[in-house]
Amino acid sequence: MSKSGKKKKATQNYRCENGHFFNFRTNDNYTNSFVEFVVFVYLNCLSLNTTLEIVRAYYEDDILSKARVLDFLEIVADALPTIDDIDNLFHPKRSGYLALDGVWFKFRGLQIVMLVCFDPETFDVIDVIWSLQEDERGYTDLLMRVTKKMGFSNIKGIYAYGDKGLMKSLKKHLPLVPFQVCIVHKEMRMGQIVPVKSVNIPKKLSESTKSEIKEFQEKFRAVIYANSKEESFLALGELKQYVEATNQERFKKAYRSLKTNFKYTLTHFDHIGMMRDNNLIECFNSIIKPKLRLMKGFKKYENMDRYLKLFLIDYRFHALKESRFLERRGLCPLESAGANLPKYYNFLTFLRKQLNLSFTSLSP
Repeated sequence: MSKSGKKKKATQNYRCENGHFFNFRTNDNYTNSFVEFVVFVYLNCLSLNTTLEIVRAYYEDDILSKARVLDFLEIVADALPTIDDIDNLFHPKRSGYLALDGVWFKFRGLQIVMLVCFDPETFDVIDVIWSLQEDERGYTDLLMRVTKKMGFSNIKGIYAYGDKGLMKSLKKHLPLVPFQVCIVHKEMRMGQIVPVKSVNIPKKLSESTKSEIKEFQEKFRAVIYANSKEESFLALGELKQYVEATNQERFKKAYRSLKTNFKYTLTHFDHIGMMRDNNLIECFNSIIKPKLRLMKGFKKYENMDRYLKLFLIDYRFHALKESRFLERRGLCPLESAGANLPKYYNFLTFLRKQLNLSFTSLSP
């Protein structure tokens, strides 16, 4: 089976003296171009059933099964270079800023967290590990790997949500590096506590309740989007007075959430070059999380490493076509990081030809 369709191929049978026949066919029932086409389709639609439907419609034949597509994915993942290999091949440049996050997904009934570090200016992945806990030990392992690659002195600043394990690790190992809590995450957390979205739903809440929520939201946003430290502290005082006056538990809870690591929401005022409100981490998560949801159906532990590598390499070569940042729009993270890549339509084809890989080691 090739990308252009089915082709017949002659094979040689042998017979032993006992009359038994042996077929010494090579394991090339599928060409590289066909295998990489199927895997590329899967990575873009993220569904085995949809992949089968597309291939069936294109070739007008029942060629594949789910099991065979999974075979393709495993073989391609095994053949592809690692994240470090990609770095050594294309030499992406680093801005010096790091964004850290833990992305949770299910695997065989377990909750697994992928601890990832990426460059917030290029969106390119720097390193990643997975763990059963989002704790100090995991983040320390990740930070040590990253600093080994970049060097302690080259790290200018760090962005994250402010997880307790991460904060402990940063205080021990990178205490002098400026740290900025994600402002958008603060607002998102507030929205989980206070039903700000329900304000626009007719008859969902009373008019007085809607008015209170709107006022709280405005005062909350005045704190995190202030133009200076002084304005932020003044707005925080006004927010506190409003919370005490209304005496609503959800407002108190949201206020306490804002106060946690509050000083790190102001870091960007003291360090030119750091940002506060471009939603760095959530943008990355919106791309990688749909792929990680597929992990819940995987059966073998060894497949987790395969698929994580496949998904992350796919991410590094995938063009950010809808980025609201003009400097990144239309570029893949590697290109945004300064890698000089030729035009390609399927990154698997590009890597296969560039590195002389083979995706055809399937048994008949």
